[in-house]
Amino acid sequence: MKKFSVDLIEDNHAYYFSIDSNDKKEYTVKKKTGILQRKFNDEWISHSHELTSVPEAGKYLEKNVKFKGHKDQTDFSFQPGKIVVENHYVLDFLRNLDVMEWKAIFRANQTRRIIIKRGGKEKKTHFDHFSVLIKVRLKESRHFIEVGEGSVHSSKFNQDGLISRVKEIIENHKHAEKQTITFTDKIPVILSAGDGGILFHEILGHALEADYIFLHRSPISIRDIGQQIMPKNITVMTGDKDDTFFKGMVCDDEGETVKSTVLIDKGVLKNIISDSFYKSLLKIKNDGHSRVEDFTRLPMPRMYALYLKPGDYNPEELITSTPYGIYAREFGEGKIYFDKNIFYFNIRDARLIEKGKLTFPLGNIMVTGDIFEVLNSVDMVANDFRYDKGVSYCFKNGQTLNVRVGQPTVKINNLYVTKDTND
Repeated sequence: MKKFSVDLIEDNHAYYFSIDSNDKKEYTVKKKTGILQRKFNDEWISHSHELTSVPEAGKYLEKNVKFKGHKDQTDFSFQPGKIVVENHYVLDFLRNLDVMEWKAIFRANQTRRIIIKRGGKEKKTHFDHFSVLIKVRLKESRHFIEVGEGSVHSSKFNQDGLISRVKEIIENHKHAEKQTITFTDKIPVILSAGDGGILFHEILGHALEADYIFLHRSPISIRDIGQQIMPKNITVMTGDKDDTFFKGMVCDDEGETVKSTVLIDKGVLKNIISDSFYKSLLKIKNDGHSRVEDFTRLPMPRMYALYLKPGDYNPEELITSTPYGIYAREFGEGKIYFDKNIFYFNIRDARLIEKGKLTFPLGNIMVTGDIFEVLNSVDMVANDFRYDKGVSYCFKNGQTLNVRVGQPTVKINNLYVTKDTND
């Protein structure tokens, strides 16, 4: 790799407000401003400095760098009183719930970055994100069940939709306690459109990240580029011009843009997810996926988004064609073990499918399987593509970042299912 240097200047404002069933309120604002400087000359040398303001970054930059910076931080108007008024419908609903306890958490984050690469002009990125998380603990239960929604446009949410989802997941969990179903063999699992794409983020997206591939941790190797690794009905993208979620990210955190957004085309692996460092090591063409949580950390290859393109089936056909299986609606966290070629993924709201019909609610379940077997057992892909609800996050090497997923309803065969009780 040639000599390389890049400066990342960051200005971040994070807002948090919560209210619970005891009417306890908490409001915090955190401001973080700093610069991350990285140089590569046979080895990496990195320095980070906390700043009192963005203009202060100028004293760390080379003299020939023209530094303009972002305009002043705009006011989010993220005030507790305003939040309570705007979300009174949801809060009144929660206050009348017959549950052990509940909590509503509202967050807003405003990040402005300037990336200056050796020999290049400064590039500016921005990302705004608003979210609400509803946590409910049922009677005789030790754990909360969660429903969330996010937006990059405003702190106003689909309150009718949130209430409907909370009602559905509570009913599912209440009635699921009476069910004692044991799954002894692999069965089909149908992932609902939108948020269901987070499973592909885990088992496919991470397997395609360049650092894992270079270090031989991924089950996929560089030799698989150009090879069929999934069924022919599968096309996976890392970008979608119609999705405005990452509209302000005009480049990655090294100042690079993605050369191609196609990862898998009709089952054939076309590209992997890389930054410029691993692009050089692996001798590939695509980069633009260097991401860092904040200026105190080090960038690494990370996903922004993962989209599974729609197929030809009506979503109802996936259910009616399933003699026995699972329908998954709300999704939790996943864990992948590349060394064992297996993964585990939590589904917060699931129903049993019997003879092509939805029957018993199952509450929380855990799905697991062999990574390659599951990737090759994606069966039916519907035509009802949706984006997630805006609250998908990714955890990697101690850093947490917003990500985006989208997909139609998808049927996957050969998954093991275990009952994951919420008690």
